[in-house]
Amino acid sequence: MHSTYPLFGILAAFAQTELGRIIATVVSVSIAAILWRVSQKRLRLSSATMLDVEHRRGNLVLARNLIIGLTLVAVGSIWATKIAGAALSLAAVAGAVLIISKEFLANVLGSAMLAISRPYRVGDFIEMGDATGRVLDTDLMVTTIAETLEGHQLTGRTAVLPNSLLLVRPVKNLTATGAYVINLLNIAADPADDLLSMEKALLQAAKEVCAPWLRDADSHLQQLESRDLVNLPSAEPRVLLQLHSAREYTLALRYCCRPNDRVKVEQSILRAFLKYRGTLPASAARDQRILAEAA
Repeated sequence: MHSTYPLFGILAAFAQTELGRIIATVVSVSIAAILWRVSQKRLRLSSATMLDVEHRRGNLVLARNLIIGLTLVAVGSIWATKIAGAALSLAAVAGAVLIISKEFLANVLGSAMLAISRPYRVGDFIEMGDATGRVLDTDLMVTTIAETLEGHQLTGRTAVLPNSLLLVRPVKNLTATGAYVINLLNIAADPADDLLSMEKALLQAAKEVCAPWLRDADSHLQQLESRDLVNLPSAEPRVLLQLHSAREYTLALRYCCRPNDRVKVEQSILRAFLKYRGTLPASAARDQRILAEAA
């Protein structure tokens, strides 16, 4: 029993040496690398559904950031006394270091804000400054997004945004409602058109396309209202008439769908609307008039 105490004393003394700290640091980094490999294997993105892929990617990013954070804490504890001594020796140039590293510090503060307030997560569509896209990764310094165009259409390019932008720029989370999001589709109309008939055709097209998930979407939005104490619109399609000028009218359709299906749903609504619009008497008469004028 007493023989173990000298062993612990020898190990404690060895841990305070330079070689002991180096070995402890190597062991800590090796354990972190092993944990990261295990996390990659357990959370590899091999699911068939897009929602599960986004969930797994979010868990993978969370596991990576957690492993990095714990490793930094462990290495910092091992070299705490050396770091304290180095900090005291660098006190004379602290002002210069602060000026040089202000961008680094701003990114770290932005990362802390991201961790605390969670304005977006991996898989969300966001708009920050002039960049719009789906969040692919977040770390201590930057947020990486897959750039998108109007309608959440991926361009194939990625954009890297410094986390310091969170401190100075507003961030729009375009998928803040989660599984179902509210979208707006604008249809231009001529003042000579039968706007009421066009509104009816557009509403009919939206209800036809969105019918399979309306009940589920409405239940989801109601749960968000109860949980977050916010007022959200109904999932039922609505058409708003906007009169910009005497020559510019717009029918604004509000509809609900899953974030990844926005482009497909929008195209389906447009095709159904054109089909119903083609059966309107006013539309047929206008087409005949245009053909006659062209002749």
